[in-house]
Amino acid sequence: MKRVLLVRLDKIGDLISTMCVDQAELLKGCDVRWVISKGLGFVPDHAEPRRTYIELSKEDWKTSLQNLRKFIREFKPEVAVSFQAPWWVGYALWAEGVPVRAGVQSQWHSFLFLNKGLRQRRSLATQHEADYNFDLLRYALDDTSARPATPILKLTAPTNPELLQKYGLTAQNYVVVHPGMAGSALNWPTANYIELIEKITPSTQVVLTGTPADEPFLKDIKAHFAKNSKVLSLQNLLKAPELFTVLKNAKAVVVPSTGVAHMAASLGTPTLGLYSPIRVQHPRRWAARGEKIQIFVRQNENPPYDNAMEEIKVDDLLKALSSL
Repeated sequence: MKRVLLVRLDKIGDLISTMCVDQAELLKGCDVRWVISKGLGFVPDHAEPRRTYIELSKEDWKTSLQNLRKFIREFKPEVAVSFQAPWWVGYALWAEGVPVRAGVQSQWHSFLFLNKGLRQRRSLATQHEADYNFDLLRYALDDTSARPATPILKLTAPTNPELLQKYGLTAQNYVVVHPGMAGSALNWPTANYIELIEKITPSTQVVLTGTPADEPFLKDIKAHFAKNSKVLSLQNLLKAPELFTVLKNAKAVVVPSTGVAHMAASLGTPTLGLYSPIRVQHPRRWAARGEKIQIFVRQNENPPYDNAMEEIKVDDLLKALSSL
């Protein structure tokens, strides 16, 4: 049984767009372990099948380096693939003598510590992030067979009727609106979110989700609907498994380019994703992947981008919601 170590020390959406690759046929029969960012264990814990992993902190890199080297010595991987990781990960793989050390060949440490680097110009966004990751895995394992479709990660949500009851939610009778994001892409204007919610709420309940970091995107929306009983804010109230349950049972999820889009899509919930036309932010590379995805993006990819997101109309989303 070949032992394979896969590394992605990045955010939720990046991890979901990477963890799918281990479902490929070429890894059948292999012992696969993951190295992921600290705090993201809820993703492999709720993946189907559940993954084996360790979490490492990029901030406390000295401790993480020690832990990673210890893990490598115990696991003894024959192949390691670094999809995205800081320099000390490559160093650990090299120092512990992993025979095949594959990864994207770009930064200085990739030339120094990897012995199987693949040049990928991901900034050109000619394909999806998951496809880039799948190509890298196939390169690392010398797979020259006909390229199959890139797998899609499937997530499962805890069955938690008590949670829905606690917040007065009925499965399939509410729409989740998650306006927050890390700011790595253009977002839909707050006024558009408000207009959409106003047109949804006469007949359907809306649930707002987010973390404390999402407050700049949620503040005006919450204030606008403070007296509307049809709008429920669950910002800061849900642990990750509880968020999975809320997303899974929603009629639909409206969300910009952020990790929640990837979670909802992998849970199988109808997901309406709002995306930027800028090349490095484009859904061609960053769209959530699943069977029930609708992508909204300005068709013209050329600048200027000042009003690019305004060109995604509220009525377009309403039509999509009415068809569900």
